[in-house]
Amino acid sequence: MNAKVKNKIYFIISVLVIFSIIAYIVSLISGIPENVNKIIDIFIILTGGVLIVNFVSDIIEAKANNKNKQVSNTIVFVVRLAGYIIVIAIAFASFKIGLTSIILGGGFVGVVVGLAAQASLSNFFSGIVLLFSKPFNIGDNITLSTWQYGLIAPSYPPKFFSNDFLVPGYTGVVEKMTLTFTTIRLDNNIPIKIPNSIVLQASIFLNNEEYRRVKVRYEVPSSIDPGTFIRNVQNELKKLNFIKGQPEIFISETSFANKSNVFSVNSVCKSKSDDLPRSEIIKVLIKTSGSIGKLKRRK
Repeated sequence: MNAKVKNKIYFIISVLVIFSIIAYIVSLISGIPENVNKIIDIFIILTGGVLIVNFVSDIIEAKANNKNKQVSNTIVFVVRLAGYIIVIAIAFASFKIGLTSIILGGGFVGVVVGLAAQASLSNFFSGIVLLFSKPFNIGDNITLSTWQYGLIAPSYPPKFFSNDFLVPGYTGVVEKMTLTFTTIRLDNNIPIKIPNSIVLQASIFLNNEEYRRVKVRYEVPSSIDPGTFIRNVQNELKKLNFIKGQPEIFISETSFANKSNVFSVNSVCKSKSDDLPRSEIIKVLIKTSGSIGKLKRRK
């Protein structure tokens, strides 16, 4: 048993002992209504139960950490959910409140508590929906796009080699799902905790595909013969082992003002992101355009 586990055990025992002493002292004081003592007992049961449930789930998570993360996260999720339900049931039972009384008398209380804890309950039930619907798994690389957490796409002057569109979202690897939050480790290695209610409403892009279509546009002077340029680019792209099949290369625009042609290159690349393949393809386009331009000047 490591020091961290021991400290948690000591903390739980200390909290339960302190609350028990307080409850005992209060029970010795005359004139205090019996209901007050019962409320204190329920508070001790709830506090101790929640601490114990969290402790047990943390132990399970630590033991299963090196195994299937999705399975371990689901087990921890279910253990906490079931544990909290059991603790609440024990608290009601200690107060001698039957199921019928809870159903009949819980309407008003439910409305009050629901309004007071609307966000928390929304995250809680959203977490349950995410657990069973499984729009993604632990370890998946996803992009989360949501209007609640606005990311403003940078506005630059239009460039022919830039993306056709930018997805304002958070991209990273899903690390953990709890009853209320989903933790994503972003590409810059910073973890972000997003409420489950936000995740449930968001657009989720799954970035787990081995192959992805990469689009690149590049402006070339119109003095360069398009046919020669396309053939040379195709020959150079064959040397890139991450490209699958034959890329599509065609003229997508012609600018008479700039005396240039805009070439589009669509290729299926083996990569987890667009950035690295796009960089290598642009290098080929720059190199090919430059070499053809030098040959023309020599002539």
